[in-house]
Amino acid sequence: MPQFQMKDQYGQSYSDTSVKGKPIVLMGCFLRDVEVCRKQGRKLYWKMQNLLWKDSNKVNFLLYLDLKESNKIVEDYIEESKHKQYENILLDRKGQLTNGLSKGEVYIRIYNKSGKLISSSYQSQIEETLIQEVYEILKKEI
Repeated sequence: MPQFQMKDQYGQSYSDTSVKGKPIVLMGCFLRDVEVCRKQGRKLYWKMQNLLWKDSNKVNFLLYLDLKESNKIVEDYIEESKHKQYENILLDRKGQLTNGLSKGEVYIRIYNKSGKLISSSYQSQIEETLIQEVYEILKKEI
């Protein structure tokens, strides 16, 4: 698990040590790919909530956005979104998780309870086959 410490858009703090102890699905993208990230991240998150049902609280789902190139428009949007019921998005302002990101794609990594990487992929669309693969991995880890 890469080391990180950052906040989401609501000011909640997260770090690599605070999320260990559960399997972790870590999804991220560049700022310019925010729509792909939000749409695909939301699709995977909600599908997993339904498939895992009773066990969904045994997995940490983290979506992060590389904000090193942030600007006033982005910051205003983040501020406005604090009043909406969006899923939490970690704001990577220092580029702590930038390594490995790819333009136009969501970088998806799955870590086991101890933080060891067990799966990684790049997706521009989340297909049902990937959802099933992620589900199978998580069921084994729970």
